[in-house]
Amino acid sequence: MTGFGVIACAMLIIFAASFAQSLTSFGFALIALPLLSLFMPLHQAVPIIVIFSLFICLTVVIPNRRDVNVRQVWLLIAAGVVAAPFGTYLLLAVDAAVLKTATGILIAVFAALMLLGRSLPIRSERTAFVTAGLLSGLLNGSISVSGPPIALILSNQGMSKQAFRANLALNGVALNIVSVLSFAASGLLDQGTGGFLLWTIPAMLLGAWAGANAVTRLDEARFKRFSLWLILVSGLWTALSGLGLV
Repeated sequence: MTGFGVIACAMLIIFAASFAQSLTSFGFALIALPLLSLFMPLHQAVPIIVIFSLFICLTVVIPNRRDVNVRQVWLLIAAGVVAAPFGTYLLLAVDAAVLKTATGILIAVFAALMLLGRSLPIRSERTAFVTAGLLSGLLNGSISVSGPPIALILSNQGMSKQAFRANLALNGVALNIVSVLSFAASGLLDQGTGGFLLWTIPAMLLGAWAGANAVTRLDEARFKRFSLWLILVSGLWTALSGLGLV
């Protein structure tokens, strides 16, 4: 594939990922990671994904800030921020295929259970939020997939569509800032990353705009099912990519 072909494919991938992220406040990495990693190393793809995800989360959380419930989700965010730098260590130290396969299987199993109508029995919301936050931070720092653990726990707790998007986006802003700083400290940001970002920014902006407009047309039930199907399909894709089957 020529350089122009790579950029064209990347723009399509970034558009689709931005659309999903703007619509649901997660999903950018679930779409972009397995596809971008087909033609670039994981340690290059992950910082690009995290930077774009940060900007899209900001476009979601700022206009929906009234729906943010900091008192409910601060444990999620704090746990994720603590764990994110350790995720960067995993990115550098653990084989990428192992990370992608294990993460994809875990995500797909939980999404399938919720699509079948099985809610997660939670005795202590605080403990569940800390656990989900830690897992989210580790995944964000290692393979940029922070959304599914948080999305599953918030969906399980029955949040409304707007509250779901706003709180998930706030978590994404916090985790992505920490991850970007961690990437910079680890030397993972270079001129190649900057050039790729400049070429694909228009696709990100167009996808974010399309997703924000589409969300107004989805009712609560459809929004939840769409989110869970997105988690399931992307989890399976991530696992298959780690196994080298796609």
